[in-house]
Amino acid sequence: MLGVILAAGRGKRFKPFTYRMPKVFIEVREGITLLDLAIRTLRAAGLEELVVVTGYRSREVEKALAGLEGVRVVRNPEYWRENGISLLRAREAVGSEEFVMVMADHVFEPGLVRLAMRSGPLGLCVDKKGRYLLDPGEATKVAIGPGGLIRTVGKGLKAWDAYDTGVFACNEFMFWAAEELALRSFEVSISDCVNFLVSRGIEFKALDATGMMWADVDTPEVLQFVKEKMLEHLLSKIT
Repeated sequence: MLGVILAAGRGKRFKPFTYRMPKVFIEVREGITLLDLAIRTLRAAGLEELVVVTGYRSREVEKALAGLEGVRVVRNPEYWRENGISLLRAREAVGSEEFVMVMADHVFEPGLVRLAMRSGPLGLCVDKKGRYLLDPGEATKVAIGPGGLIRTVGKGLKAWDAYDTGVFACNEFMFWAAEELALRSFEVSISDCVNFLVSRGIEFKALDATGMMWADVDTPEVLQFVKEKMLEHLLSKIT
């Protein structure tokens, strides 16, 4: 099984930092970037072969990853079309293998990755309480139906049951969804891909990760919270 890290986004909420370097170079501790943490976490969970999709300031990210054993880098020159297009760019590197997909600007403990690995595709690790969310209104929500299957995913859901942690158990159906949607829309998100598959009658499991530690580092405030309240625990799980 492979690990896929989407590391293509610009990180507009971290301006002016992201004027001069990629968001994934933000340090959670001196010498440890968000991207470093994602790689370490996947490997602590048992995934040694990784695919990293770059986009914004891609050459700098590629240079930082050069020489890392087991890491293949794929570039998405259309990173502004949302993360579904970044997923699609990983297709050739992944092939028909099952994979766990994560976002480079999320922090998460290895337990979420292991849950995705053992539960098999297709699935999304979800959190029913959002204990570590500073702004739950900004989080992507998940509506869950009978049998623990996802009904829909989105930020604007009026009725929902859990939060999207950004850790996915995937197979090649995800590439099919991204490819089909890219033919119809300029912007394609991972949520769009999940909803596309569900609408076609393909089962997508909600994998209950409630209580596990994770955060979407989308603002400087969340970054500070991670440093103060979460980082020691996260590092203890991967060292």
